[in-house]
Amino acid sequence: MSDYRNKHWGNKIIKLLRNGCSSFPKRIKYFEGWYFKHQNADAVLALIPGHSIDEKGRKHPFLQIIWNENSYTLDFSEEDYLSDRKRRRIILGNNLFSPEGVKLDIQSKEITIQGIIRYGSFSPIAYSIMGPFQWVPFMECSHEIISMAHDLKGSLKVNGKLLDFNGEKGYIEGDKGRSFPRDYLWLQCNRFPQEASVMVSIAHIPFIGHSFQGCICVIQYQGEEFRFATYLGVKVVCKRETAVILRQGEYTFKIFLSNRNRKKTARFSHSLLAPDQGRMVRFIKEEHLLLGRFLLYKGESLIFDLTSDHVSFEYVPEPEYQ
Repeated sequence: MSDYRNKHWGNKIIKLLRNGCSSFPKRIKYFEGWYFKHQNADAVLALIPGHSIDEKGRKHPFLQIIWNENSYTLDFSEEDYLSDRKRRRIILGNNLFSPEGVKLDIQSKEITIQGIIRYGSFSPIAYSIMGPFQWVPFMECSHEIISMAHDLKGSLKVNGKLLDFNGEKGYIEGDKGRSFPRDYLWLQCNRFPQEASVMVSIAHIPFIGHSFQGCICVIQYQGEEFRFATYLGVKVVCKRETAVILRQGEYTFKIFLSNRNRKKTARFSHSLLAPDQGRMVRFIKEEHLLLGRFLLYKGESLIFDLTSDHVSFEYVPEPEYQ
């Protein structure tokens, strides 16, 4: 598919950077977090370690947890938090998050988790999902995909229940900036009958006094990568809670979501905290175990038609007053 370096977006951003966007405020009203998702046939456990920095420059480390039964936010002291971006290692108290895996020892009033999950080789994407926007330091929110899919080995005991992840798949991404978008859609799935992994995000993007609807989407399918993005000229034909349709050049990608689940295990939705001007004060809903159908076309030719009941989904609609 197209190379973003030949697109007008890249040239526009480079011009802006050269014309006086070289100095920016220090990192206050800032957040940074990583999303580690683990799943098996019946359960999903997502872990979000990170930190926020308020208007006074105070750092607030946290760990958010979401699984079938509930979601939780645990606060940590700054002394208990260590982040090594180069090695992609995060330490929160007695808990370790790294490219090799996670080691958890959480004992709070609401939730207890103990155990180790080891990761296999990562499936990175060809280049930054942000394209030329990766060089813009004033973006409201920047996204990173670390691994579209990797093997899991190990188990965790969560509130006394054993979650076995041996032979299953994981996913890792990261976000940083000031705030989550005002309105957005996010979707991720890597549990299919065939080798495939999908991530889609469509969001309201403030930019130099204006705004636009930005889209990033990457598909890994049987060793091949397909990408749809604003900087590649994607057109968002449809963005709803039940359907997403993207067109770019000769490619069309269609996603249809259903409330039904083919298994006895029901979809679930719990609240998570999201950043607003560097403070974790906004509530969003994250859903898991949705049923989805994914179709990718090149012209009239169907590349794949895949179904999964392990879709993860966030949908924050545009405010009514807009």
